[in-house]
Amino acid sequence: MAMRWWSCSLALLVVVAACVSSVTRYYVPTPGQPRYDTAQATDVLEQYLGVQCPERLAAKKSDNGEVRVTVKIDPAGAVTSAQLTTSTGDETLDGLFGTVAAQMKVDPPRDMEGRSEMTGRIRMGYSCSPSAAVATIQLVP
Repeated sequence: MAMRWWSCSLALLVVVAACVSSVTRYYVPTPGQPRYDTAQATDVLEQYLGVQCPERLAAKKSDNGEVRVTVKIDPAGAVTSAQLTTSTGDETLDGLFGTVAAQMKVDPPRDMEGRSEMTGRIRMGYSCSPSAAVATIQLVP
């Protein structure tokens, strides 16, 4: 009798493990909205962080963090989609970084000839203090 229970438990465990899934979130540019170079994107992030940081500090949440973003870039250098590959652990901040990354425009890659799209990487970070919110953006070669 105990053997049969163990077999059923193992079968149930296999079925439950097969049902586990993950969600991949992509961010795309909003038509009609401006495109940002690195400096402009940093300014936009700092404006939004200026609102988020006091709340984070008051709630004793992390005062700094970093995301890594994989972006698709068209021949003109405009980002066509962005996907966070590492997270800050905060859904609101991740959404902010993903949204801004999707609105970016970078120098067109040199080796785009014959391609309609290329993959690039961006590292974005933040730091909060009682008197300032600082954002960083680095294009990763």
